[in-house]
Amino acid sequence: MPSKILSYNRSIFVQNLRNVGWIGIVHLLVLLAVIPLRIVMAYTNRKWNYSPNWNNVFEISHVFQGMVVFTIPVLLAIFLFRYMQVKRSADYMHSLPLRRESLFFQHMVFGILMLIVPIAFTALLTAVLCNMLPLDNILFSTADVIRWTAEMFLMELFVFSASVWVGMFTGISVLQGAFAYILFLFPAGISVLVLMNMKYLLSGFAADYYLSANLERIVPFFRFIELAQRSLTIQEIISYAAFIVLCCGLSIWLYKKRHSEAANQALAFSVLQPVFLFGVAFCFMLLGGLYFGETQRSIGWILFGYVAFSLIGFYVAEAIIEKTWRVFHKWKGYVAFVAVMLIVGGLLHLDVTGYEKRQPALGDIQRVYFGESVYGFEQQDKRGYVAYVQPDQFLQTKSNIKNVYLFHRQLIEDRPMMVVPSTDTRQVVIGYELKNGEKLIRTYSIPFQPYKHFYQSIMESTEYKKNYYLLLHDRGVSPIRQVTIRTRYPFEKTVVIADSKQIEAFVSVLKTELERETVDEMMGPTNEWGSIELLQSDGDQIQLSWKKSYSQLEIWLNQQGLLSKARVTADDIQYAIIVKNEERKPLHELTSDSQFQQQLPTRTDVLRITDKKQLEECLQKTTPSKDTSLYIIAFYRTDQSAPAWSVFEENHLPSFIRNQLP
Repeated sequence: MPSKILSYNRSIFVQNLRNVGWIGIVHLLVLLAVIPLRIVMAYTNRKWNYSPNWNNVFEISHVFQGMVVFTIPVLLAIFLFRYMQVKRSADYMHSLPLRRESLFFQHMVFGILMLIVPIAFTALLTAVLCNMLPLDNILFSTADVIRWTAEMFLMELFVFSASVWVGMFTGISVLQGAFAYILFLFPAGISVLVLMNMKYLLSGFAADYYLSANLERIVPFFRFIELAQRSLTIQEIISYAAFIVLCCGLSIWLYKKRHSEAANQALAFSVLQPVFLFGVAFCFMLLGGLYFGETQRSIGWILFGYVAFSLIGFYVAEAIIEKTWRVFHKWKGYVAFVAVMLIVGGLLHLDVTGYEKRQPALGDIQRVYFGESVYGFEQQDKRGYVAYVQPDQFLQTKSNIKNVYLFHRQLIEDRPMMVVPSTDTRQVVIGYELKNGEKLIRTYSIPFQPYKHFYQSIMESTEYKKNYYLLLHDRGVSPIRQVTIRTRYPFEKTVVIADSKQIEAFVSVLKTELERETVDEMMGPTNEWGSIELLQSDGDQIQLSWKKSYSQLEIWLNQQGLLSKARVTADDIQYAIIVKNEERKPLHELTSDSQFQQQLPTRTDVLRITDKKQLEECLQKTTPSKDTSLYIIAFYRTDQSAPAWSVFEENHLPSFIRNQLP
């Protein structure tokens, strides 16, 4: 009997070699093309002075290596266990005098050989080439090749075992491949869908914070690409190995339970049908809610997305199970799904867990985080650079901790949810670091004006200003050795200040302007003359906006005789023409119309300005950053020169224009 079983085993091995051996050959050829051939190509291209540096084997065509890892093992699992998905083959294989465990083991061993042999041969050839060819750009050793061999095999075995496992759930080979790739993307995909939809149900839910916490690392493909920069850790190796063992164990167990009649069936086990049906409907529902939530920002559209997409997902899953589109009469299951989702959604929206109202005691707070992005809270104080302007920061003074705390309390009471994006909409992120080391973070999208007084108490504080502007930091900056002021509107001008005394005075006035800035000037639409560049003695630069609200800076420049050199003044303008844009056409559309520009000076429904005081007022109150407005102005240096275009915001429109051009 043992010799008979051994004979059958040998026959199965030969049969696998004939049917599936081509995958091993393709595997070998692709690996040889991706790595050894690439090394030879680099050697032959030396005369062109093209020699990329490779610090390890994974850096050689790492994207193509990733494609190999996530295609070859999946194909191998599909074709190796193809007999399970065909009724005649399944009946024949299971009629052999072999236990299913032995049959499964025989196929798994063959699959492992189809993975390890091409990898080992490629590694051996790579090591030989590295030692034989005099390439200065190859910076890895034999130990790196061994590391590549081990990690490459582990990742391919991981993909192979996972593909075999999901194959036990279906009787269709195409679905086996689809389920395999869904499995690899599922952890990250379902995390994104659930977390993004949670913020539509819970006010203040910081979805971005949880999504930014290395979510891509749970996607195997992205982790493989990272191997070029970072090896697998011991914990990761143990996790992948444990997953492989778990998949193999579950595969054997499911294989023993699986009936031969499961061939050609979408799901091999009837108990999985409701799980698949409701799971697909649930994922589609979340996808629909996410799409309409991010594009429409309306609770009505979000509910429409939930209903429409869940209905589509339910019937798509039903059609896959039944292998026909004639499933629209099966609606009772969908009614049950809707009932469950209404209960779950209602409980979340009612905040039965108290998530929305959760706020630490004021005395337990070590410091607070206030800003527009969760990135600063996540990275803490580990930023690799210092920004010129930093709106996201930690605050530690008692007054600011209390001000942020009161702001958060008001948001808890108001429970802001869906806010349609507009120029007045702001995202506010409030975080707490407690004295016991715990953290709490909330994110809200809110209109600015109703909460302006809260912003004012925080952002106009001395502590916030010193953290907001690099120039005001307590630790200071390197000595400034040159100041460059550039304006591009309405015409270009540049002035450079190199005198040390002038620089000292200029920086002093600039600091005063920054300290005096209001929250409207810090957060409102930027109306500026140009930019200010401060060149430090160490070569670093600080760039700031030269805002039109900096009146003291303008007075100082005028006293030094630099104002006319730094920006356009009324003396640079011969005249200006103001026209009403009744149709509210975009400025770029009007300025590209040559006929409109030619007819403008001769039109009777425009206002022509030559008075220097009025021209200066127009320069002060126009903005080039807005594209659509009721009032448009064209500044002319001469009759022959092309005009510089700008617009007025209606709340900044000079009174003489409103009176003469109503």
